[in-house]
Amino acid sequence: LPPNAPLDADVEAITKRWIKRAVIGLNLCPFAERPLRTKELSFHTVRGDNPEHIIEAVTEQLLLKKDKKGTSLVICPEFQTNDFEEYMALLQFIETRVMVYFELVGHVQIAQFHPNFTFDSANENIDVYTNRSPYPMFHVLRESEVGAAVTKRLGGDPGKVWRRNKRLLEILEERLGRSRVVRFLLGRGQSKDDFTEDDDVAVDQALRQTKEEMDKEDTNGQEKIRGGWVR
Repeated sequence: LPPNAPLDADVEAITKRWIKRAVIGLNLCPFAERPLRTKELSFHTVRGDNPEHIIEAVTEQLLLKKDKKGTSLVICPEFQTNDFEEYMALLQFIETRVMVYFELVGHVQIAQFHPNFTFDSANENIDVYTNRSPYPMFHVLRESEVGAAVTKRLGGDPGKVWRRNKRLLEILEERLGRSRVVRFLLGRGQSKDDFTEDDDVAVDQALRQTKEEMDKEDTNGQEKIRGGWVR
């Protein structure tokens, strides 16, 4: 490992802080709060950049979650941190080879998170930060739990989360500027000076504005996506 590599405990602490601040705090994933609160979200850190070790760790969690309730986050702080394409190549190998071999398709799925995540190599819009994380990660989810959550909380429309998150980040960028939004989403500092009162106000206003816009979009009386913010 590099001489300045963080300890496993620090990697997990930074990851949890990102989840609480961004994923849960901005409600980027309306399904994330409960597993963290009920300790049904497990963290597994794989050190180094050996793809075989990562495949082994992710496969172990895929097999486990086929039958066991909850989700798993496999964190790989040294694996292709600057190369999203190489990260995706490994993910695709797991999905098309490993999951097929073990007959896991339809039972579990993997959500991708990476410091350089992008929907398109030419797209650097703010919405890429919905899937950008402090480290490369593989989030193992159970299909049945995701399906039930989409039906119950989103009226069967999984695209509603992305539309809401895209609009929220656009509003935040308008109010704070991109660098400030990125620092908020991925900042690792613990300093009380990281964010000002004005930043707090801007975030709260953005959450309210997004909620109002999504409420207007929701004309069928389905459950609305609600934002919240945890400092």
